[in-house]
Amino acid sequence: MKSHVARELIALNTAFYAKHADSFSATRTAPWEGWRRTIDIARQLGALEGREPRILDLACGNLRFERFLAGELEPTAAHVDAIDNCPALAADAGLPGLVFHDVDILDDLMAYRDDRELGPKVGSTPPCAQPRLCVDTAPGDLSVCFGFMHHVPGADLRAAVLDELLARTRPGGIVAVSLWQFMDDDRLARKARAADAAAQILEPWRDFDASDLEPGDHFLGWQDHEGPLRYCHHFSETEVDELAAYAADRATEAARFSSDGSSHRLNRYLLLQRSMQ
Repeated sequence: MKSHVARELIALNTAFYAKHADSFSATRTAPWEGWRRTIDIARQLGALEGREPRILDLACGNLRFERFLAGELEPTAAHVDAIDNCPALAADAGLPGLVFHDVDILDDLMAYRDDRELGPKVGSTPPCAQPRLCVDTAPGDLSVCFGFMHHVPGADLRAAVLDELLARTRPGGIVAVSLWQFMDDDRLARKARAADAAAQILEPWRDFDASDLEPGDHFLGWQDHEGPLRYCHHFSETEVDELAAYAADRATEAARFSSDGSSHRLNRYLLLQRSMQ
């Protein structure tokens, strides 16, 4: 995806969360069922046993995963590095062991890509195995990115997010991402098609060239507003395969499953275990 297009889509989402942080957070309180399965698998693979676990939450939102962890990991203490660029969402929850990092994830990764004129390619060897975000965290036992990858424009930038998670995870640790498949839900698919149509006639997207988007890219409104307020990407199973293959030189696929929503299939989860070498 062209850099200027990606930046426009990123700016659209950043503006949405800054404006609608309160109403969005109010609808995001209950834990996802896929989180518990993720923790169970991480335990089975030994990633969370024997010591105080270190957990990285990339794009933590309103910290509901951290609240879930506070109960799920009791009585074990955990250190959690939570990263996001919307402090209004990630208000201090008073959770022990939590460190919040106010970082614009995609801005940092876009700057890295633009400096080199070319981003990582899905299916290719990553150009750099070191973290690129401007934040200092120790290698984690479990690194997660939930409810965010669908806001990352372009396959190359999504590969860069996966690079970041892998680079910040210790050997033997687990990386877990959720990949939204909203176009498989009739109600959400209708909303996406309505917002896509609105993007053709409403400012600032009236002159937007839809050919600049990639397959699976859509817009979504919010609550009763069907305008193009958010950019979202629907993940095909082929794209899940490609992400797993992209990481194969550094991690093995530990699990893949569908969960969440009334259908229990709204998100596709991909869990990777970092190689020991």
